[in-house]
Amino acid sequence: MTVRALADELHTRLLDASPLFGSSLGLRQYDPLVPDASAEGERLLAADVVALLARLRTVEPATLSAADAVTLACAVETAEATLAELAAATVEHVVTPLPFAGPAVLLAVLARTVLPDAKAAEDFLTRLRGSGDYVRQLTDRLVEGAERGRFPVESLALQAISWVDALLEAEHISALHAPAPPEELAADWGRRVGQLEQTVLRPALVHWRDTVRDRLVPAARSDDHAGLLHLPGGAADYERLIRVHTTLPLTAEELHQRGLAAIERLTAQLVELGAGLGLADLPAVLAAVREAAAAVSVADAFAGAEAAVRRAEGSLAGVFAEPLPPECRVAPMPDVVGEAGTPPHYTPPTLDGTRPGTYWFNTVRPTAGTGWDTEAVAFHEAVPGHHLQLCRQQQVAGLPPIQSQWVVTAYAEGWGLYSERLAGEMGLYSDDRQRIGAITAEMFRAARLVIDTGLHAFGWSRARAVQYFTDHVAMSEAFLAAEVDRYLAMPGQALAYLTGQAEMLRLRDEARAKAGDRFDLAGFHAAVLDSGSVPLPVLAVAVDRYVAGLTA
Repeated sequence: MTVRALADELHTRLLDASPLFGSSLGLRQYDPLVPDASAEGERLLAADVVALLARLRTVEPATLSAADAVTLACAVETAEATLAELAAATVEHVVTPLPFAGPAVLLAVLARTVLPDAKAAEDFLTRLRGSGDYVRQLTDRLVEGAERGRFPVESLALQAISWVDALLEAEHISALHAPAPPEELAADWGRRVGQLEQTVLRPALVHWRDTVRDRLVPAARSDDHAGLLHLPGGAADYERLIRVHTTLPLTAEELHQRGLAAIERLTAQLVELGAGLGLADLPAVLAAVREAAAAVSVADAFAGAEAAVRRAEGSLAGVFAEPLPPECRVAPMPDVVGEAGTPPHYTPPTLDGTRPGTYWFNTVRPTAGTGWDTEAVAFHEAVPGHHLQLCRQQQVAGLPPIQSQWVVTAYAEGWGLYSERLAGEMGLYSDDRQRIGAITAEMFRAARLVIDTGLHAFGWSRARAVQYFTDHVAMSEAFLAAEVDRYLAMPGQALAYLTGQAEMLRLRDEARAKAGDRFDLAGFHAAVLDSGSVPLPVLAVAVDRYVAGLTA
């Protein structure tokens, strides 16, 4: 069997285990399905991945073409990362209203579903029929975690209870009624969805809420003991998740120190730019940025984000080679997602063409991307960030699905943060206020290194993490507190951004130094993007091949 066939087999097995992700890609065969979140389901998945990994390791890289060697490395990394994530078993203790874990993920996917025809509508109803069993499996996993002494963070659990209470108190769960059915089904659609809501999903959510409230909250971790360090096996789990999300052999201490050094460097840049606006010091800069975000209306922030995306789309020639991406849609996110405080984010175009690549903007609650950082966040999430990156992955002919569809966090988010820096080099920021916003956005990612490791490796309290954020990052305390909760819900993921950006900048500097006058920025970007979403060590190989081609 070829390397690509093995990689495709792994990719298919992982999508079968993650049908919600499959739906987000527009792979309609997954639309009727819900994941198997049971312990037995995960045991079977792990066994299959172990077997596939053993077969991948029998392949000798030296016998492969350059492209197949990249695919082999990606497949091995993906398999190893999957096993590490399964071993970390965050499903046993993470409770949050944010759409990163638990029932909130399901509702976010349901809310964004597009129903272009009768088959899609029936698939939606089939998924809704299975939603009760899925939520009950999630509930069972939390109970299993509690039996092992692995309890959620109390404050996050209480937030989740309030979130579910609000869903249940409403006449309808809005996420289920957000998708518009085909016209021929419209007359009876509300009744059919409502019946499944009442008989399937609501009882499961009640059971989940009651279990969290009555079984887990009384023994939950306090905010003073919120990190993985305070769970049985939590320190080892965090080491696994660092490797998963950075793809590099880094320690918590190394990452913590990188974050502190970046904070120092970026603070100096902020003070220098702020002086030109009459702002005397860092606290004055941070205060001005916070005040600006509070003063901007939702409509103006939305318009500013869309204008930034359009300006970037008109400036790609010469910086990027063909193929350039189609226009990025900019749209309000569904209320059920926005009400959870979700910051602006991007979803790629579905492979079947039913939904374009979309930059979702929170028009319900204030978050990042609504003040002096409006442009930086838009550049990160849309163009030249994730929209360009993910569309290009879909456009490159012959790219294996494990590289074109799967997500390596350090690569994807590293590219997003690299794009914020690149936008400045392209002259896309409209004024010094937006440039300050870009620096504060990068400082935000640097603080993540300090805080994520502080919480999970060094025993920081939630309050200490929030205070560090407010001392160094120009966003509202409410938003920063929600960010800390995100790091508690997704340990290690926040490490990917600055780590990936730093590696891409390092590779660019090295390529420019080696190639000299032959260095071409569009060619470098093609080298970074055209192998798809790859681990950072594999990215280094792809860039080395680009440089070798220039210097041969």
